Amino acid sequence: MLKHIGVIMDGNRRWAKAHALETMQGHNKGAENFGYMCDWCLEENIPYMTVYAFSTENWQRTDTEKKHLFSLMEKYFTEEKENCVEKDIKITIIGERSRFSPKILSVIEGIEKATEHCRRLCVQIALSYGGRDEIIRAIKKLPIHEISNLTGETFEAYLDTAGTPDIDMVIRTGGEENQRLSNFLLWQTAYSELYFSKLTWPEFTKDEFKKALTYFNGINRKKGA
Repeated sequence: MLKHIGVIMDGNRRWAKAHALETMQGHNKGAENFGYMCDWCLEENIPYMTVYAFSTENWQRTDTEKKHLFSLMEKYFTEEKENCVEKDIKITIIGERSRFSPKILSVIEGIEKATEHCRRLCVQIALSYGGRDEIIRAIKKLPIHEISNLTGETFEAYLDTAGTPDIDMVIRTGGEENQRLSNFLLWQTAYSELYFSKLTWPEFTKDEFKKALTYFNGINRKKGA
């Protein structure tokens, strides 16, 4: 049974370029598609979804693009807060928050607080996130007395995703040249199935999502057994 789906939402800029649009319009369309993806998970009774929205490497992008992304984030989290509560969607942000402005942090904390009681779909949005960075941060949190008897289960309690199941399948959009995880949830995807879509994220459709589910359901998952 598919309980947790991961999505690497790749291709916003390429989609915009292919349609002779500004980069920012690609990000706007991508944000819209994220809302649809939440609805599709609700329809399929998938209880957990984690999406890769802004990586630690994305800080290298231009100030103009970053400013637009944060403005879009602020607008989306503010406007969709009540909608998430109505649909029983819990929003949690994972990643390193120290580089965000107080204004963005306030918006993030606002939607997390408003939806903390929601349970039908738990959505983790990876912002300023990198899998290697998460593991290093988790190690730094470890009490010295726990290290000698450390197990995978106890280590997971210090990860950003503590309390959520491992990812069953990762969907990555963006075409055949992007068949990699790009530092996305390296610990949690150890036994994930991988589905690479030829579509960019803004053009990812419900039909393509169903194809991914069909692919997953056709796999005999042994996890090394």
